[in-house]
Amino acid sequence: MNDSTRTSEAELREKVRELMNDTRIAMLTSVDTDGTLVSRPMGTQEVVEDGDVWFITTADSDIVDELAVDSQVNVAYSGKSSWVSVSGTATVVRDVAKQKELWNTFTSAWFDGGADDPAVRLIRVTPHTAQYWDSPGGVRTMLSMLTSAATKGTPKTGESRTVDM
Repeated sequence: MNDSTRTSEAELREKVRELMNDTRIAMLTSVDTDGTLVSRPMGTQEVVEDGDVWFITTADSDIVDELAVDSQVNVAYSGKSSWVSVSGTATVVRDVAKQKELWNTFTSAWFDGGADDPAVRLIRVTPHTAQYWDSPGGVRTMLSMLTSAATKGTPKTGESRTVDM
């Protein structure tokens, strides 16, 4: 692998992080204890440089039970003109220092006991791969779709890539 490939992969990972950070709420999909897929909206607290994603939940939430059985998850983001789908492994963490670091007005609205609350848990998702779609959006995308419909061509709606995280 040459330096330009590494730079390109690093740039792609950074693009994924930027797209994830642009959207506050993600759909976190886990495997229920009976084997069915379950998706729920979760507020992203942090996306760190290595790609890990942090969420806050409570110890008695269904997702904590689900992750004890199967730690494979998907985190999906949908913005105004971009989408990201991350597959990875989730870990339930009890770390009061990290909870305090992540705590904000948004989390205070959902969790009454504060960052020190013994019922609060963190979920850290370590991504394996991410796929993103980034569209220029607006009039440009609409014109491309209309032109493609008229000419029976494929619309040029932006970029889509799969990235090893």
